[in-house]
Amino acid sequence: MAPNHDIATRALVVALKSPSGGKTTQQVVSITALSKRTVDSIYARAIKRGFDPNAVPLVIKDEYLEDAPRSGRPSKQTSEVQQSISQKPGTQHRYISCYCLSMSQEHGIQEDEANEEAWTDEEDESRTTCMVPGA
Repeated sequence: MAPNHDIATRALVVALKSPSGGKTTQQVVSITALSKRTVDSIYARAIKRGFDPNAVPLVIKDEYLEDAPRSGRPSKQTSEVQQSISQKPGTQHRYISCYCLSMSQEHGIQEDEANEEAWTDEEDESRTTCMVPGA
């Protein structure tokens, strides 16, 4: 069952193809413009999920027609978090690497300065240092 067919179209297929609807698969195909395979798949899946084609009156529930759950890792974000993110005014999506690059060029220290600060002397390594608060 293709996910692009809404529940109303699936309900129409099931209703038409059921014995009380009285339509053949080929007639349902011509009415709905779906493929024969799709029509048969929708009808078979509804029966598999509990639809009784011979019941009078005809009972078609959403649970017979819904999309099956998809495999994969579930989202960690709750719907409340997604709504709060989408409702924030002025939220801009940027790549962190581009943002950090521009920030480091404006406010950061140059590479040469960083190398000088990182340079350690052999004498410094041999001495023990003590940290003085506020120094």
